[in-house]
Amino acid sequence: MKRSEIEERATQILRDHHLLTIPVDPLAIAKALNVPVMSAVFSEPDKSGAIVKRGPEFSIFVNANEAPARKRFTIAHEIGHKLLHMDSSGDVEFIDTEDNFRTTGLPDDNWTLERRREWEANAFAAALLMNEKLVRDEWQSSKDPANLAWKFQVSPPAMLYRLTQLGLTEAFFS
Repeated sequence: MKRSEIEERATQILRDHHLLTIPVDPLAIAKALNVPVMSAVFSEPDKSGAIVKRGPEFSIFVNANEAPARKRFTIAHEIGHKLLHMDSSGDVEFIDTEDNFRTTGLPDDNWTLERRREWEANAFAAALLMNEKLVRDEWQSSKDPANLAWKFQVSPPAMLYRLTQLGLTEAFFS
């Protein structure tokens, strides 16, 4: 799936649920989608979250030991998996580690299906939590990535990556 299609899907979810405000509340979106979000302590510390589908029911699990901004991104990422990758009728699960969240750049022909899906879920999460129009509007009044990260309740690296992706940091760094 192309980034533009992912961006549009995320924006449509925000419109459908009247959540085009900052900060976006991923818990409200999960609730609107009838997906409970539960805090979990995983046996492996590098696990960030998971989404599980058993029969018609979905559940999201988020690592209780992570920072609030990371939890928000994890929830948005798992919602991305639900909306982009879980249309089959069988039981499905995605278990995400720290490595999955580092899947950046642009997909290429050498990527596995799993890596491509992680990239898509990351792109969805970024578009959901840092909607392009909202980021561009806020950038006009505050060209401070740390301030924008605080406003959008995301990590500074996530905001800087998003600003760069949207071509906004060129003016900032020049």
